[in-house]
Amino acid sequence: MADNHRTTAQQKSQSQRVFLLSDGENVQLNPKQGELVVAFAQSKGCLDCQIHYYNPQHKNQVSATNQLEKIGFQGVPVRNSGKNSVDKQLVFDCIKRVAIKPSPDKIILVSGDRDFAGLIAVLMALGKTVIVFARRESASKKLIKLVGEDNFHYVDELSSLCAGLKAKLKNPKQLSIEADKLSA
Repeated sequence: MADNHRTTAQQKSQSQRVFLLSDGENVQLNPKQGELVVAFAQSKGCLDCQIHYYNPQHKNQVSATNQLEKIGFQGVPVRNSGKNSVDKQLVFDCIKRVAIKPSPDKIILVSGDRDFAGLIAVLMALGKTVIVFARRESASKKLIKLVGEDNFHYVDELSSLCAGLKAKLKNPKQLSIEADKLSA
């Protein structure tokens, strides 16, 4: 009987829609981190989209985005140079996607920016699970409190958090080779 329960829980998890949204101004993922966060997202359900928002006026963000696009991220350039323009675009797009049926069950946000507290509160009020990945030096205590410690992780913990998940990737060997080439 325990096996049936375990299988049902696993099937439910795999049928849940997952969105992965990354704030390139706040967290610049390298290819290996990108690969790991995708593996983590895939372990949480069906990964429907993986989007990386960035400001194309910053060469380091463009370079990071180019590398992430090679492993499946969709890069979204935000050309408005106004304050928090990348954050605003990410919030707008997320709300738009949540309003469309079927909407995601889980949203993984790669950013420790407290500007996302309002979005997270709305998503959670709608019954969505929100998981946050942030850099240690820019992690907002408000976000940690909002999502809870179980749903908050630091980017530098991805390797240990995802240990054993590579087997679940569609083509882990190829992704690892590509990520290693891009990191070199």
